[in-house]
This record gives sequence, structure tokens and C-alpha cells, in this order.
Amino acid sequence: EAPRAAAGPAKTTGAPAKRTRKAKATQAQKLRNSAKGKVPKSALAEFQKRECRGYLGVNLKFMTSARSTVAESVTRQIVRQNRGRKACDRPVAKTKKKKKAEGTVFTEEDFQKFQQEYFGS
Repeated sequence: EAPRAAAGPAKTTGAPAKRTRKAKATQAQKLRNSAKGKVPKSALAEFQKRECRGYLGVNLKFMTSARSTVAESVTRQIVRQNRGRKACDRPVAKTKKKKKAEGTVFTEEDFQKFQQEYFGS
């Protein structure tokens, strides 16, 4: 019975080792077949590799190089040309003050004189 007991565990340990070898072989085959021989990397491993990298300098450099300064006269001209195309851009019309009744240059005596000349009364 002792040899059987020793043989029993040996068989059970041999079977999982066989399975792991087979699993590794199939995994290696899958890796060879994917993406023209490129080995896929773990996203977590990639993130951890680049985690300590700071992007502030790169971002500032990009933003300052992409910014173009235009003369203020040019921007005013563009704004002036585009004004009034949309209802929301139109300036509010100012209300005009009511004009006071304009006084005349002629006096009452002049009107009486004209009346006598034209109407004969």
C-alpha cells in the first residue's frame, strides 16, 4: 500500500504540471499570433511606468507655441465686420430724445405784416 500511496501523489502532481505547461504553450501561441508578433502589454504596467512623469512643461510649451498673437487693429476690424449679422450681436438702438418745439425766427409783428401783404386784410 505504501508504494501506491507514493504513486498516487506523484500522479496528481504530474497532471497539474502538464496542464500548466500546456497552458503556457497555448498562451505563447496566442501571443505569437497577435498583432504581428507584438506582445500585448498590461495597461496597468504601462500606467505605472509613466505615472511619475509630469506633463506640465510639455503642456505649457505646446500651449505657448500654438498661441498666435494678432494685431489689435486686425481683431477690431474682424469684430466690426461681423457685428450685426446675428440679432444678439446688434447694438441696442438708443432712444432719441424728443425735440422741443422749435422757436421761430419771426416775431408776431412779422406774421401780421405777411398776412396783410398776402391776404390784404
